[in-house]
Amino acid sequence: MKPFSPVDAIGPAFRRAREVMAMPFRLGFFLKIALVGALTQPAFYSMVISYPLQAVQIAAGSVMGHRQTALPSASNFASGTGAAAGVLLASIAAMGLVGIAAWVLITYLFCRLRFTLFDLVVYKRGRVHEAWSKYGKQTWRYFGVVLLASFVFLIVIAVTTGPFFIRMLGAFKNIGAQGASANPNPWPLFAQMLPLMGILFLLGLAWIVVDAVLQDFILPPMAIENAPIEGAFGRFRSLLRDEPGSMLVYLLLRFVIALGISWVLMFAVLIALLIVGAGGLAVGVGLYHVMWQGSMGMRVVFVAIAVAMALVLLAIYLFALTVVYGITAAFKQSYAAYFFGSRYPQLGDQIEPLPRPILGDIRIDPPLPPIAPLQDPPPVW
Repeated sequence: MKPFSPVDAIGPAFRRAREVMAMPFRLGFFLKIALVGALTQPAFYSMVISYPLQAVQIAAGSVMGHRQTALPSASNFASGTGAAAGVLLASIAAMGLVGIAAWVLITYLFCRLRFTLFDLVVYKRGRVHEAWSKYGKQTWRYFGVVLLASFVFLIVIAVTTGPFFIRMLGAFKNIGAQGASANPNPWPLFAQMLPLMGILFLLGLAWIVVDAVLQDFILPPMAIENAPIEGAFGRFRSLLRDEPGSMLVYLLLRFVIALGISWVLMFAVLIALLIVGAGGLAVGVGLYHVMWQGSMGMRVVFVAIAVAMALVLLAIYLFALTVVYGITAAFKQSYAAYFFGSRYPQLGDQIEPLPRPILGDIRIDPPLPPIAPLQDPPPVW
């Protein structure tokens, strides 16, 4: 493969992503590849979990506000028995353990699917089961690297943001002690929050870079050559030492183009969801005025219809997220394959195999007939 600069690799990457996902276009196949790609993107998990939870919280808050249910205050809770406090602590600990186990499981799935997406983009076979089953041993090594990097980042976050977080809690305490009538000064609180937000933003950008390096430069040698971890990192260090400028431009373009793709597609998705949601809201308001004033059976039917409409809207939302992040993941993997493959022959030969030499008109004479065996041994002189 000829060398590609970070800019030159953009066009072939878009073409490769289109070939992998939609040539020829089949909706079921497209959704299968899109789901594999979406599950390799950390932002996909955040969008799937955070926004529906926020919608549920808003709906629950509005319902509780209408009902004006009295919740136990902190002082009443603090005056509870020691057994209740012990149960609460045990519940929190159990939830923490379940959360850690779920995080580890999702991280393994995330790593295994990255190998699967790599296989689908590089070899273009389109068989997810085959791509999934090929990389069991490699996934465990890559999974260990990702876990180690995650733990290092958690430690860095705790060390860098811990002092600001403690001071922010102290500022909250001081504001609470002053009372609402004392017109407390919020600037000490903002003075601790702004550095905290800045540090988290910078660490988020650093994690994006680390995650891109792990997927684009550490994973391919492990997938193609079953390379050990130190060998994959050694190849990356050599590339970084030889072409630091190209690496910086590649990482910047990778981030900007992927962000642009996701934003443009998400804007179209939000417009569609707003149209569908406005139509559903209008229908729901009409049904509410017609059915809620009727009998109990009519109310039950109305609730069932509202739940069904909410589930349909959620299904459309998940479908749209899968398409958006699947397309983005396919482009990023294709972009990495062309940029890194032009500097890594084992990968480049898989992306663009060298043409086989065509033999000219070469005449090959037929072999001579075998010599018949002697009937009698020759005389000995």
